[in-house]
Amino acid sequence: TCFSTGTTCTSVYYVYYTHSSSAYYITLTNGKKVEDALDEMFTNTTNSTAKTQIDNWYNSNLSSYTSYIEDTIYCNDRSIGEINGWDPDGGDTTSTLLFSPHTRIWTNYTPSLECSRVQDRFTVSSTKGNGALTYPVGLITSDETMYAGAKQRTSNNTYYLYTNQDYWAVSSNAFGISGGLIYVNSTGYIYASSGVNDNKGLRPVVSLKSTDVVFSGDGTSTNPYVIETS
Repeated sequence: TCFSTGTTCTSVYYVYYTHSSSAYYITLTNGKKVEDALDEMFTNTTNSTAKTQIDNWYNSNLSSYTSYIEDTIYCNDRSIGEINGWDPDGGDTTSTLLFSPHTRIWTNYTPSLECSRVQDRFTVSSTKGNGALTYPVGLITSDETMYAGAKQRTSNNTYYLYTNQDYWAVSSNAFGISGGLIYVNSTGYIYASSGVNDNKGLRPVVSLKSTDVVFSGDGTSTNPYVIETS
């Protein structure tokens, strides 16, 4: 809509979500379209609190082992699963924008390790990702927890990623009033957050270079894996 009594306006107010008695909108100026606003939403300009904490942890505990750690892709998949109110051709503004990780969990339970958008492939080097990381460390994805045994709203304390604590995944959930991520809760199931202002744990993830390490053990509690430099 354009709050103007004249024949032109400098700003267009686009309502993308309605909730209770409130309407949430973005302001479009200088000929920008809704698609332009979505592209700007997914730029990587500011470090999150989680990234800062993980970088500090890595610098204190693993920086001396960087030569053994692979600069792999940590995927914050922000591809759109259900666009809803962000569809300028008449989307449902009573439903939030849902990202693909949400759809893979709650619609068809089909985990995937693909990362389709370059800007979502977090890496140190820009040769195979976005080059936005300081160190080769990230958070686990909701898809990886699904492959390990996590279910949606179903308690499970028998898979190896269960910790009896809440911890964030890197996977995006939805955007309505605010942006939300997916997390694993203290009973072991996957849950969706409507915001990122809750106190939950962080579990840093690294990938080892297969050519530089030697493994022993079988991964059981009595004979755990032991990693030695070659």
